[in-house]
Amino acid sequence: MRTLADWSRQIDAVLRSGLRGSTLAPVLGASEAERVAYARGFTDDFGHRRAVDLPLLTWVLHIPRQPGPRADRIDVALWESLLDPDGDATSTLRTPDGPVAPDVREHGIEVWTEVELASLQALWWHAHSAADHQPRDRALSLARWLMAELQPDNGTNRPWAVATFAELAAGGDVDAAMYADTLLHNCQVQAGRADRFSCVLLLDAANRLAALSG
Repeated sequence: MRTLADWSRQIDAVLRSGLRGSTLAPVLGASEAERVAYARGFTDDFGHRRAVDLPLLTWVLHIPRQPGPRADRIDVALWESLLDPDGDATSTLRTPDGPVAPDVREHGIEVWTEVELASLQALWWHAHSAADHQPRDRALSLARWLMAELQPDNGTNRPWAVATFAELAAGGDVDAAMYADTLLHNCQVQAGRADRFSCVLLLDAANRLAALSG
């Protein structure tokens, strides 16, 4: 069984490979103003930008909260609530267990999978800092549902929530280990390395595992 340190090294290796030549790499050591500009102008390798990108990058790049459009989807709302000192993740959720965005199913399996995984990644951070067990219990329910119902191959080859599954795998969950391995493998398939957006997610995963070690 791989330990948390093993998973951390594996994620770091995929991240380092993806950062070579990436526009993200020089930003990590840049000034706050440069990081803000990068977050506000960010697009992925295909020139696409999602509603979740700005709150995600604000969190990952440690910059002040940026004004953006009103969140109308659960994954965006959960990431935005991470940036609010008074944010309450559980008040944002509309389902008590299982999927957090069943209404997104009508938009197709890929979109639905990504929204659920993006929500889980944010929820896992909420669980890390929450004073009670409710966010963690809800995140665990979502993670178990994902492993049973929505395989990562249904998604868009991005390693959303890989740290969640790595942590569960380090605790002995074989299904979580397979899920994490698939997420890491899939994000490297197209280009032979992690793409720019995947590197953002892997950087957040590395930060999450480092927070556990610290």
